[in-house]
Amino acid sequence: MKKLSLLTLGVLATAMMSGCSSSKYTIGVLLPVEHEALQLAEKGFIEGLLESGLTKDQDYVIDEKNAGGDEASLQTLAKNLSISSDMTLGLGTGATKALKSASIDNGKTNPILFTAVTDPVAAKLVDSLDNGTGYVTGASDAQPVLAQLSLIKEINPAADKIGVLYTQSEENSVEQAKQVKSLCSTLLMEVETRTVSGPSDISTVANALASIEGIDAIYVPTDNNIAANMSAVRDACNANSVLCVCGEFGEVKTGGHISYSFDYEMLGKETGKLAAQIIRNGKSAKDLPVVQMTADKCEIKYSSANLAGSGIELPESITSKGSDISK
Repeated sequence: MKKLSLLTLGVLATAMMSGCSSSKYTIGVLLPVEHEALQLAEKGFIEGLLESGLTKDQDYVIDEKNAGGDEASLQTLAKNLSISSDMTLGLGTGATKALKSASIDNGKTNPILFTAVTDPVAAKLVDSLDNGTGYVTGASDAQPVLAQLSLIKEINPAADKIGVLYTQSEENSVEQAKQVKSLCSTLLMEVETRTVSGPSDISTVANALASIEGIDAIYVPTDNNIAANMSAVRDACNANSVLCVCGEFGEVKTGGHISYSFDYEMLGKETGKLAAQIIRNGKSAKDLPVVQMTADKCEIKYSSANLAGSGIELPESITSKGSDISK
């Protein structure tokens, strides 16, 4: 048998070691602010990785950063995560846009995943829902807004004027407010819109909106700033006996009255499965179309606890097909 040189043996050993080892992904997770829906989406993301056969600390590690509602911090954290991570996850439109902008500035093309983004095309995160270009993909939380608004008419058939409350700097909320205005003409309802700039003016603006003569309900879209401060909206609505319809369940749990939506944990899980295809199967983000939640994933949830001080009673047609989130 021909003897192998020490140099050849060394090369073979190195090759064998490299073949047996698997690269561990560092996943940078960026939260704009902490609230129920985003926490559930992040939890679902981890579940999606696990269900796809990936193990924490063996296949990936998570580096989570929370901007705490501060825009300057969001941009700084996005820049740092873009440099230090193999893959990043943006929770919401603002966080994902910050990550993409930071990646461009840093000359990076590592995969960016998003979850809880209402319109990723309008936000210029992807060119189309079919994707096919770039290094960004994820799961959209576009809601069944018409069905949500229809709840108002089912609860109060005479309703003809609603208020919409949202944060002026959140693109996803702006898009949903436009959609509400368009759909309300179909439902023969007038719309009053009011915007807030941050947590400090939510109570004042919500009270002013709820106090407008003839307002039958206030609609709150999937808005990160307001979702983190829903108790102020609940107090304003209850003081004026105005129904509060929300874009997602987390807002109902923390202050709203009712929603027709899907579970954000399920949404996050779909994003986790996309990430797993990149990590485990070597897929590119452009190979993975944006996931959209379908109507069969939606349900009605309401909060009898939050409704208690409003003087509003839900009809049996609602309670029989919905579930009480406060129990």
